[in-house]
Amino acid sequence: MGALEDFWWLFLDIRCILLWAFLLLLLGWFFLRTENLPPGPWGLPLIGSIPALIWEVGRGVELEEVLRRYAVKYGPVFHLKILNKTLVVLNDYTSVKEAFQHPQLNDRTNMQIYVEGVKGEGIIASSGQVWMQSRRFCMNILRSFGVGKSSFEERIGREAEELIKEMSAFDGKPLDPKSLLMNAVANVICSVMFGKRYEYTDAEFRRLLYCISRNAELFGAGGVILFFPSLRHLPFFSTAELKANFDLLLEFLNDAVDAHRAALDANNPKDLIDMCLLEIKQHETQNQSPSVAPSGDLPNSSAYIKEENLHSIISDIFLAGSETTATTLQWLLLYVAVYPKIQQRVQAEIDAVVGRDRLPRMADKPELNFTRAVIWEVQRLCPVVPLGVAHAAASDTQFHGYTVPKETVLVSNLLMVFQDPKVWREPQKFDPGRFLNEEGKAIKADELIPFSVGKRSCIGDNLAKMELFIFFSYFMHQFTVRKPDDSPPLSLKGNVGLINPPVPFQICICKRE
Repeated sequence: MGALEDFWWLFLDIRCILLWAFLLLLLGWFFLRTENLPPGPWGLPLIGSIPALIWEVGRGVELEEVLRRYAVKYGPVFHLKILNKTLVVLNDYTSVKEAFQHPQLNDRTNMQIYVEGVKGEGIIASSGQVWMQSRRFCMNILRSFGVGKSSFEERIGREAEELIKEMSAFDGKPLDPKSLLMNAVANVICSVMFGKRYEYTDAEFRRLLYCISRNAELFGAGGVILFFPSLRHLPFFSTAELKANFDLLLEFLNDAVDAHRAALDANNPKDLIDMCLLEIKQHETQNQSPSVAPSGDLPNSSAYIKEENLHSIISDIFLAGSETTATTLQWLLLYVAVYPKIQQRVQAEIDAVVGRDRLPRMADKPELNFTRAVIWEVQRLCPVVPLGVAHAAASDTQFHGYTVPKETVLVSNLLMVFQDPKVWREPQKFDPGRFLNEEGKAIKADELIPFSVGKRSCIGDNLAKMELFIFFSYFMHQFTVRKPDDSPPLSLKGNVGLINPPVPFQICICKRE
């Protein structure tokens, strides 16, 4: 009887301990919670708004629609609690611009999975001086190689012509253009980073591009586990596959860096990796001398461009410079297939300005008003990074009349920003004409920010704009895109993850006479 009594008292003690622990956590949550947060849905201690989100998603409501409903209910700025983290969602242009240009809302949150994957913070995941100097160093290198300038046009044009050859080989038969577009766009950035391009038949390179694309899916809707790494322990996130894909990327980059190190010519750097290796070498030999970048205005960057950070910087540029632009090109081909009259108008404009005897050039861009309007309208309706790349608060900050606590995660809900009825008439309608004035001239709206705003905006935006124009205008000059015969209607639905690609589709790309 005594043993049973002891067990019973022990059981009561455990229950009391658990009860007291729960009460202490509850009191801590109540007294330590931040007052004056933006409005938001209901939540519970410890787990926050997760039950509210699960309730909506469990009823078949997609996450982007859940966020849209919250924006309608709570306004352009609302908050969610995800476990112990506060998430502020920005839903209109004014709030995004104000937040992302605020010096105290410019940090990066803990991107533990990404940092572990690429073995460093690089540009994307870093904050403070490390971020500023690394970013400036890479921007200067990109500029020194002519990225975004007319001198870079020939490099993109050569790759676009290679892509045209590959697509022509299908002879109008149905194809999924995703892998071809990824290879072409990645080759442009590879020419800057590695000084070479890869054949479309290169199985190893195609496998690498697949892993990059797959990781964008595995990060979850809006890249949720990228910015909330605690969620990776949930069973429906495949972190083992994420790690394997990152390992493949690092193996590829290690081989490239080793080859460059062996052939490095200090007097003739050929590409971005050479420039980074020279920067590291200078830091090693002149431990405290200021570095001089190609433009001559980058002091002390060698303190941040180190061996242990090299692979992450290369990864950042490679990842950011391939998947996003290729995804926009997928959407462009899909939309002109679904809207053949729009396609015919683009082709007629290109024929009138360019003619049939040569390919389009960047010099033609000012006259190709409708072509540019189509690109902008597709970027508006199909933002490829729908929640942007999250910022974090460096300190407690007053914003829009609310208190944003230190380490709060801030995301730009571009799906709402780009369909704000206060800004865009009939926002869900595909209408490139919204970007044309009465004279038919293309006028880009300030509210269209596919590359974000502020100091953390995309460093490759000029390259991406040039690629989109050259690839798309070449396609429309050379091909007509249509739905395969006897196939169901093409879907314009996205597959929202960190990146927002269209659901897989096939089109026929037919050579124009």
